[in-house]
Amino acid sequence: MKRTSITLLSLFAPMLIWAQNVMQITYKDGSVAEIPVERIDSITFIEKTTIPTTAATLEGRWFWGNTQAGYCELLTINADRTYTGYDLYLDYGFDSQTYGTWTQNGIMLNLWSNGYGYKRMYRWFIMGLTENALEVMTQMGNFIYYRVQPEVIRLTAGGAPLAAGSDEQFVFADGIYASIADGQLKGLRAGTTYVQRLTVSTNTIKAYQVIVE
Repeated sequence: MKRTSITLLSLFAPMLIWAQNVMQITYKDGSVAEIPVERIDSITFIEKTTIPTTAATLEGRWFWGNTQAGYCELLTINADRTYTGYDLYLDYGFDSQTYGTWTQNGIMLNLWSNGYGYKRMYRWFIMGLTENALEVMTQMGNFIYYRVQPEVIRLTAGGAPLAAGSDEQFVFADGIYASIADGQLKGLRAGTTYVQRLTVSTNTIKAYQVIVE
């Protein structure tokens, strides 16, 4: 295996002269991907004779949420090459859904969304994929989605809260259907939502579906 590393200074010196801040990659099929230069630390070209395989798969339900960003997203990737995206906007309390198809080419994940009067394509770089976490680089930045666990958490709206556990912490709830108070998860109103729970000793975050009754 051959490896060649190029620092940003030498690679982007001509670009810096013209104050360019985006690296544009044009593929042989004519498609184009753009990556902000400020997000790149270095680039390594590797010649591989074999391609490593992984047991992890993209298929399944993946969840991302951030209270500071003001929204959360559930991404469902199906085996038949279709996907759905469910977004909940925390500040306003409304949601939206996206339907489309997906393909994977190496580290590229392409999502096509077709609707009445519009057609969009999202091109993501897969930075890491395990059974529990999907890290992607998009034009909006870096995101880590966590696979939704088979266990379902059930709460009662206005009922007794749920403690996270001695080695655990709830690190995200939408504040609409469920909230975190004093380290406990409390149901606010009937509906389905998703939370993230951290295992402190392993520094591992997992996502769970929550049904509030």
